[in-house]
Amino acid sequence: MANNIRVHAIESSNLVSQEGLEKLIRILQDSDEKQQVVVLAPFSDTDLELTSLLVHAKEHDERLWSLQEQRFTRWTTLVESLLSIPAGAQVLQRIKQGFTDLEDILRSIWLIEEISEGARIYAATLCDSWVADIASHWAAISGMTSSLQRFDMVESVKDDVLFVHGPLYRSSVKEDLGEHSAAILASKLEGVGVTFWNNKALLKNADVHEVPSALVIRSLSYAEATELSFFGSPIIHSHALVPAIAASLPVQMRYWGDEKDPGTIISKDGDQKAPNRVKGFSIIHDIALINVEGAGMSGVIGIASRLFNAMREASISVVLISQASSEYSICFAVPETQMEKACQTAREEFSKEIEERSIQSIEGEPELAVLAAVGQQMTGQAGVAGKFFSSLGKAGVNVIAIAQGSSETNISAVIKGSDSKKALRALHARFFLSKRAISVGLLGPGNIGGTLLQQISSETTRLKEQFGLDIHIRGIANSRKMLLDQDGIDPSCWKDRFEKEAVELDMDLFTRHIGATYFPHSLIIDCTTSSTLAEKYATWLEMGIHVITPNKKAGTASMAYYNQLFDTSIRTGKRFLYETTVGAGLPIIWTLKDLVQTGDRVHRIEGIVSGTLAWLFSSYDGSVPFSTLVRQAKEMGYTEPDPRDDLSGMDVGRKAVILARELGYEVEVADIPIQSLVPKALDGCTAGQFMESLEQLDPFIEKAYEEATAKGEKLRYVAIVDEQGQCSASLESYPSSHPFAQASGTDNVICFTTDRYFTQPLVIKGPGAGREVTAGGVFSDILRLAAYLGARI
Repeated sequence: MANNIRVHAIESSNLVSQEGLEKLIRILQDSDEKQQVVVLAPFSDTDLELTSLLVHAKEHDERLWSLQEQRFTRWTTLVESLLSIPAGAQVLQRIKQGFTDLEDILRSIWLIEEISEGARIYAATLCDSWVADIASHWAAISGMTSSLQRFDMVESVKDDVLFVHGPLYRSSVKEDLGEHSAAILASKLEGVGVTFWNNKALLKNADVHEVPSALVIRSLSYAEATELSFFGSPIIHSHALVPAIAASLPVQMRYWGDEKDPGTIISKDGDQKAPNRVKGFSIIHDIALINVEGAGMSGVIGIASRLFNAMREASISVVLISQASSEYSICFAVPETQMEKACQTAREEFSKEIEERSIQSIEGEPELAVLAAVGQQMTGQAGVAGKFFSSLGKAGVNVIAIAQGSSETNISAVIKGSDSKKALRALHARFFLSKRAISVGLLGPGNIGGTLLQQISSETTRLKEQFGLDIHIRGIANSRKMLLDQDGIDPSCWKDRFEKEAVELDMDLFTRHIGATYFPHSLIIDCTTSSTLAEKYATWLEMGIHVITPNKKAGTASMAYYNQLFDTSIRTGKRFLYETTVGAGLPIIWTLKDLVQTGDRVHRIEGIVSGTLAWLFSSYDGSVPFSTLVRQAKEMGYTEPDPRDDLSGMDVGRKAVILARELGYEVEVADIPIQSLVPKALDGCTAGQFMESLEQLDPFIEKAYEEATAKGEKLRYVAIVDEQGQCSASLESYPSSHPFAQASGTDNVICFTTDRYFTQPLVIKGPGAGREVTAGGVFSDILRLAAYLGARI
């Protein structure tokens, strides 16, 4: 039966500050185990270590004695800052004695000009023993019984905490970090487990430098951990696992920088219930592939044996082996620095076969990388290899060689080194991203687009946790520049990155980037008013990219393009969503769709659908000239830069066409009557000249106002779609009881007269302008798309 003991491996240099010691005490107090053992790894703090003094002594460096004094002062100052009397005095006495003994060793080295192994071990472990002493006193101060002991003298644990210092187990691996010794002690003491604390990072399923969105691996089997270690994981040291594997002890990999995160558990079988059969991806860079080819190799016994024996005798490390079933060729991977040596060794071994032409060539290809997928549960699971290689193919990564062990714990592929980042990201997205992860590109990060990014930023975490929706803003572009990111741009700080990193806009590259086939779904959001971009929507849908927009240009383009757009959407299954083209954030389009699709017959649609014109006519009461209100509206940002874009009625006319087309009518903007409030004399002038001549609008508006007032009605500029599909945009008057007459400010009001809503029309009313509500409407379309893709919304 296991003892209730946990063994920790911690770098000594982590415990030479108050912050580090306080963290250690929290970790020990929060542990579930009754007793703890802390194995202190070799000291690495350059300001406090002592081994460099040995080198100075050997080289007769006159700075030696001043450096020794500096080290002594730093150690005494450290102890005085961390411990009070009498504990501090006891440790200081040990330090003084240690430096006295060290000085004798330094003088001996100075004389004989040689550093013995015993001197190296003594200097290296002296600091560890002092740190153990300091930490032990801290534990005692915190209410725990504690003691310290040399590694080779530990037989049992009697106190709450035992601090173990060197000399530790002599590992042949340079970077032991005390892990091997900790695993040996955990096995010897029959503990419940061992925890390796590292100062680099949590263990993730890919290198965060190449895949920033890599996820923490929570569980691994011994076999999986060993494979990841071989393929270059900087955190796992396979030699340190050996004692734990022999004793079937679970190993916990934790990060000193995040004491709250439980890290990764490595055990005999790992977590059999983990959803991902592939646990992680790793890559070995700077690889060369040696290819041995020859028709005379087929069926000849001993070729492979001779080849790899020659490599062994030449001390060449073979990373991967792949052989065709025809035996026509054998290729193997070696470190790039050994490529020429490997080729020469093989040529010498097979010089006779080369001369006889039974082997035609032995060549090396440099600048490659070995990419591996690791997962014990891949064994016997159909489709994993297919998914692995299809992901690489879709990402445009050429596979040069393939290897897979019979245990199927890993699949390895040799690829070009320049493709490694692209390959890792493609595999990570395919195997680990949510099926509702969306690659998003935003065009037009102005008022609406910028506000949308703010809204997404504030809701990203909630949407992912509650609904499984994973939004990756992978591209942002205006009319001149673009910012692309493989994994995603943080929407909370996109402006700074855009200013610093944006490059010249390449629309084709932007589209290809957003439509990356290794992402489950792709979406372009067009927040511009560009007709040119609107003409690309059908192409984007063909490419498999969903489209969301508040841009009215596509919805009011020629009927031929309009039909093509919707036919493409239906055929490809990619959504074209445009709720905000009419009424900003108001649910007008979807309400109309619901009415039509549930069989309600629509007789008439009337609407105040311009926030600018709504504000002008709800504010106009004859006391102030209409021209004055136009100037005020422009100053408040209600109008376009050129107010004629609002006063021409074209915007309202376009919205009428969009509504009519929703009812199935084939209507062109050019065919409908649109009443312009701009005098013809001012059509061709500049925006500045127009603003100077605004008073020419006043007589017509004043007359219309008087006529409406005489009838007890109010002026409103409205869009109308009748039962025959006839559309118009014009200035009308309505009695005070009508919903239009009661509208105020920038409110939009839409009235649907249908079979179901005949005597009392269905009225939708609310803000019809403003970046917040419009951006919110676009965001709603994103959520509609997410629901279509399967999110739990």
